[in-house]
Amino acid sequence: MNSRDRPQPRTALWRYIHKGRLRWAMPNLVIEETPARVASLIVPGVVTKGPKDPVHERYVQNLLTGWELDDWVWHSKRILHLTTFGASHALDLHWDHATGRFLGWYVNLQEPLRRSPLGFDTFDQMLDIWIEPDGSWRWKDWDELVEAERVGLFTTDEAAAIRAEGERVIAKLGTLLPTGWEDWQPDPAWSRPALPEGWNTLDDVVARLHGA
Repeated sequence: MNSRDRPQPRTALWRYIHKGRLRWAMPNLVIEETPARVASLIVPGVVTKGPKDPVHERYVQNLLTGWELDDWVWHSKRILHLTTFGASHALDLHWDHATGRFLGWYVNLQEPLRRSPLGFDTFDQMLDIWIEPDGSWRWKDWDELVEAERVGLFTTDEAAAIRAEGERVIAKLGTLLPTGWEDWQPDPAWSRPALPEGWNTLDDVVARLHGA
């Protein structure tokens, strides 16, 4: 797949929202969109909004106690997200941005995408899967999901459904991979996406929560 001479892709905002509150706001370039799925790109240097002073070990507790948003500059990895509409996961491809070396695939278990006025909304469901270029895989953050279930962020049934979604993806890895995007490179002339005006406006989320 060659991105040379393609026009600048449009920007769409990925918002990660927990119980009506914004956790992350990440501008992405929309590389491809069909009725079935969307492919979006984030690259180092993009300014996002995320929790101030995030500490991985306190992730679950922060969801209980709250957080402040601050600038967070994406670094090191270039990531292409392949997300099927209606699916409870995204399949990501990771590259070292400096060298262009393909690093592997990452399955992010998440809420199905919801369209918003500026892009798409979802929320991370803790558990992930990392897949090496040779096809070997491992769970990531299993302990986070266990803790989230223990403190009541997920019910027992919800946590079981998240694990089952991961198992379904693992069972299909032989047909899902490779994706055909592994050798793809973005056009270096493309501008980085920027946070759009209104990135922190959640009127549509509030209306949805109240059934409007």
